[in-house]
Amino acid sequence: MPDFSALANVHSTLSNMGTMRKKKQVNELAAKLGVVAEAGDYDLEAEALSNALMTRAKAAGKSDAEIQAAFAE
Repeated sequence: MPDFSALANVHSTLSNMGTMRKKKQVNELAAKLGVVAEAGDYDLEAEALSNALMTRAKAAGKSDAEIQAAFAE
């Protein structure tokens, strides 16, 4: 008989690892742009996230060159 509890635990672990990886990436990009990641940012698709972070960076006084450099890294 398969151990479905163990399978559920593996699935949960893998899901959490993906979520933590995305949060780390969002936080690192936000830091490069000199802005703070907000809770809703983690649920955004890549293009929407980029646009949101660019908008905040511009509002914080970052130049287009600085923003492009952060995305290029």
